[in-house]
Amino acid sequence: MPIDDAELIGQGGFGLVYKVKHKYLEQFFAIKIFRQHPFSTGIHDKERFFKEANILFNLSHPAIIRIYDIGLYNDKPFIKMEHFQGKNLNEILVRYGRIKYDKALRLVKTIADALSYAVEKLGVVHRDLKPSNVMAAIPERFKVIDFGLGIYIEDELRTRLTQTGETVASSAYTAPELQANPQLINCACDIYSLGAIWYECLLGRVPQGTGIEEALNAEINVPPAHKKVILRSLQFDPNKRFRNWNEFQTAISDL
Repeated sequence: MPIDDAELIGQGGFGLVYKVKHKYLEQFFAIKIFRQHPFSTGIHDKERFFKEANILFNLSHPAIIRIYDIGLYNDKPFIKMEHFQGKNLNEILVRYGRIKYDKALRLVKTIADALSYAVEKLGVVHRDLKPSNVMAAIPERFKVIDFGLGIYIEDELRTRLTQTGETVASSAYTAPELQANPQLINCACDIYSLGAIWYECLLGRVPQGTGIEEALNAEINVPPAHKKVILRSLQFDPNKRFRNWNEFQTAISDL
């Protein structure tokens, strides 16, 4: 799997993503090469990575990036996946600032459907949902990436806590209970993250600090029913959020 001449199309805390053309199929794929850490602790970490990544092969949904292969490249784990011709939501928000409420709702419905499918089909939750993990392309096509690789997510959250000394969300998209317990697996955390993304799409800023509710309610171009769902999704107490994706999808179905 030579990548010397491949195009670097993304990078983040977990590793680098390259666009690679298959020599014989004449098709493009995306290959994510993960950083070696946290595999320094032993073979069991690699076993866990491959076990978690193997589950992702069975995720088949139009709004979830398909996984085609996993392995090691220069002793670093990689995932070969569908190449989606578009931009991530973070790039879109940086360029345009906001998204109109009707388009934001269609995005939220698509993501919620994908996350609900993952839970019902395989019991998989995302735990790292943020704008950079949502791909978008015209006409209103959306794909969720980076599902369920807990060993990296937990390592990043622990590092963040060690660096800040806080359990309060250092990331505006991460539920507070997940910040406090990086091993927590609960779809309520993903509901919080989607609420945070929705909030940013409408206001052009993340829901962080004081005045979150006041700022949202001040937006005259956002329907009150949308605001109600967003604020419930962003409750710090998970018992006050939607209990599952079915509740969330029922709440947005008639918006």
